Amino acid sequence: MSHEVPKADQESHKMTENESKSDLPAEKHEYESSAERNVSTVPQGIPEAGVRKLSFTSDTKDAEELNQELSEAFSARPDTLSSAENPESTEKGSTFLMPEGKDDNFTLRLNDKGLQDMPVLIFECQKLKRLFLHNNELRTLHLNVGLLTNLEILLLERNRLTCLPPEITFLRKLKVLNVSHNQLLNLPKEFSKLVNLQELFLNHNNMDEFPFALRSLETLELAGNKLKTLPDAMVDMEKLKVFNIDSNHFSIFPRVLCYLPNLVKLSICQNSIQSLPKDIKELKKLEEFSISNNKLIFLPVQFFQLTKLKDFRVDDNKLEYLSDKVENLRELRFLNLAKNLFKSLTDNLCNCTMLKHLIIHDNQLTQLPANIHRLRNLKELSVSRNQLDSLDERVSHLKNLSKIELSGNALTYVPVELKDCIRITKADLSYNKLSQFPNALCALFDLKYLKLSGNSISEIIPGISDIKDLEHLELNKNKLSSFSACFCSFTKLVYLDLSENEINSIPAVVSEMKSLQVLLLHHNKFDSFPEELCTLKFLKALDMSNNQIKTIPLKISNLEAIKDLNVSDNQFASFPSEVFHLSSLEKLTVSQMNGLKLTQIPEELSKLVCLRELDISHNALKEMPESIGELEYLVHLIANNNDISQLPKSITSLRNLQHLDLSENRLKSLPAGLHHLHMLKDINFDGNSLSEPLQDLCRGKQLYPILCYLESANERDEKILRKMIEVIADNVASENFEFFCQKLQLRQADIKSLENTRALMLKEKIIKALDVWISENQDLTYAEMVDKLIRILVMTGMYDLTNEVKALKLYSQMVKF
Repeated sequence: MSHEVPKADQESHKMTENESKSDLPAEKHEYESSAERNVSTVPQGIPEAGVRKLSFTSDTKDAEELNQELSEAFSARPDTLSSAENPESTEKGSTFLMPEGKDDNFTLRLNDKGLQDMPVLIFECQKLKRLFLHNNELRTLHLNVGLLTNLEILLLERNRLTCLPPEITFLRKLKVLNVSHNQLLNLPKEFSKLVNLQELFLNHNNMDEFPFALRSLETLELAGNKLKTLPDAMVDMEKLKVFNIDSNHFSIFPRVLCYLPNLVKLSICQNSIQSLPKDIKELKKLEEFSISNNKLIFLPVQFFQLTKLKDFRVDDNKLEYLSDKVENLRELRFLNLAKNLFKSLTDNLCNCTMLKHLIIHDNQLTQLPANIHRLRNLKELSVSRNQLDSLDERVSHLKNLSKIELSGNALTYVPVELKDCIRITKADLSYNKLSQFPNALCALFDLKYLKLSGNSISEIIPGISDIKDLEHLELNKNKLSSFSACFCSFTKLVYLDLSENEINSIPAVVSEMKSLQVLLLHHNKFDSFPEELCTLKFLKALDMSNNQIKTIPLKISNLEAIKDLNVSDNQFASFPSEVFHLSSLEKLTVSQMNGLKLTQIPEELSKLVCLRELDISHNALKEMPESIGELEYLVHLIANNNDISQLPKSITSLRNLQHLDLSENRLKSLPAGLHHLHMLKDINFDGNSLSEPLQDLCRGKQLYPILCYLESANERDEKILRKMIEVIADNVASENFEFFCQKLQLRQADIKSLENTRALMLKEKIIKALDVWISENQDLTYAEMVDKLIRILVMTGMYDLTNEVKALKLYSQMVKF
């Protein structure tokens, strides 16, 4: 069970807050080690002050309708554009912004419209400066695009363009062009005539070459293409400051890059580069260099002449050695050496005293540099998954440290001097060899996030109560025998994981944990559900699986905010119906792979009106309750590995159902009404005894043919029933009419009414009687009605007619009507 808090994206330069940012070189998050920058380009917008707005409310894909709206907009006088005063008028449509005053240039926003063609009336406004067409379905650009000679910004990312027309080169004033996330193979040869182009974004296309130099470019993004080389002519791109060629096919570092004198940011991650050229030293202005996920085995000493370097990311390579010359990088703030083969690091690294983030996890380090205490500006130290068996007490000199990650080492203790690093807010010491709770942590009053999972801690010290601001605590996979009352002093704690310990009770003071939202206690020693937990009125997620719990108290209804409850693999004698009082529940898991098998689910299941996910797998259920159809918000239904032989008809009412797993049951057929479940996208009926050809269809897990088959089978069964009615109506004698109607269990009044209706022939009376019978058996499928009707014929003793109807059914199953 994971509960992640999303991180906010940082703003790119030259961006508006409310636009897509998929391809401009954004400022990297200070903790992020990923090399690929997947942000979209939208240049700086026109300020709201002094701007008139006109909104399009159309969401149509029809360019003709947009043309009409554009025509009306272009003919409108500025003093009639009253929608500028009403912010609600811009919510559902695109907007153009028209600056007031003598300058009548404007920005036209037609993004996210599903457009397949450019509205032709765009070209009537030849003074257009900014045109936003991103996130549409454009396959080509209209040749008249060349008429927009004043265009400065053109956004076309996330369309289906395979080429750009040569006419685009008439846009001589164009400064920003974004055609990322299309299907471009190349650029027109006339493209070099765009002499004012400053920012070009071509990420994630199908280009295998960039054939020429654009001398005016300051930013060039080519990530996610098929480039293997760069042209020598690029040496003429003297203004280039930002260059990104991540995720291409480079095996050799392009030497031409070393002669771009103004390059500030260079990213060449996710390629197959094995070495850097000595000429790298020529990049005198380089400040950010990312070459993560390549095959570097060494860094040349010339690299360490890049004295302006502030951000260096070389994680996920094959480096074993870091030169002493690293001390020359005195401006370095961010260094990522993670996922390499370092066994030690030079002490000279500690002369880079401006360093704020040192990321060296997933190496083979047995100790940190001896002088690491000199990195007094260090805020983040990540050394997880190395081979450290101790931590130098001089770490206490790192007064600015706010994040320390030491998980996956062999630490047996934490030096008490760590207490002097009072600014630490996040500490990860999980999966070490700690047998005692580290005393030093108790003095870190700003600590908010603490992980100590996978150690051998058996007791919690009282001093832990001093960490008043703790919000996230993980102590799973330790040797705790009790739920310490000290935990209950954490009034700001939101997340607590104490799973896989030896806890069997909860203290009454747990009620003081007013902020607790997630509590994980699975794989412990509880033999009864702790009533004390029922006082946690703000709890949203509770996992009590893999214990020995036999019953659940009625007081569980006090968990008014609970959304996720897991009580799997316990020892319930019957389904714990007390959970039906949790009307806020959205996810319920009662899977009994290792617990006592349940044989029935009560109809009260329908009380869980907010339920979105139900897991009742690995039980011994023979059927599902009919009330399951009332769970209108159910999205996931997991009921594999049971003994279910028939599904309730109501299951076809689950119109929001998307995932259905009924594998390893005893189903012989599926409800025809499943084809009404239009949201269904993932099914599994493996391991059932379904009839042919349904079994073969289900084995492929292809939803469409299964639902088509069920729909046609339903139509076939309806036709069989109507044909049977005709056969029966032709063969029931008048003296048997009343007896036949009695076997249909029609009311005596209805039978007499039919007998006394002289206007109807005998055949018509029988058909009317059977229609009444069908209307009273609407809860049955057509196939079930057919079988029931055959049983009724047997009871009437009309054996010849019974055989004829049976033969009709058998024949109809082989031949489609």
